Amino acid sequence: MWNWLRLCFATCFSENFATSNWVALYADAAYSSRATRKKLESFGIEDQVQRKGYRGHPLSAADVIRNDKIAVTRSGGERPFATYKSRYRLARTRLMGLVRNMTFYGLAAIAHNIQKGAKFLLLCGLLEAEQVG
Repeated sequence: MWNWLRLCFATCFSENFATSNWVALYADAAYSSRATRKKLESFGIEDQVQRKGYRGHPLSAADVIRNDKIAVTRSGGERPFATYKSRYRLARTRLMGLVRNMTFYGLAAIAHNIQKGAKFLLLCGLLEAEQVG
């Protein structure tokens, strides 16, 4: 799955990505590089990629604060993947082929959203506990 995610990230910088209406790109420090920053700037996309320190060049105090602010937004996007890994046992791909794995993860996303929707309706008092299951 991680190779697929890297492939998706790499294709983000294709010509189709350049014509989209993206405002900002949030990513972890693995994607931090001058090339990434230049590419984002050329497309007019705000750089919200976390910075990383290098040997002999640790992060500055400003970069640590910047990373903390970016982490707040990124955590919302990371949470469903943590659920997939812990509850649906999707830490590793189990099938051969991209289409099968995309289908499998898509079904996990649908199940996750149904579960969140049911919990929301229960908390709002629109469903009874027996209806949620």
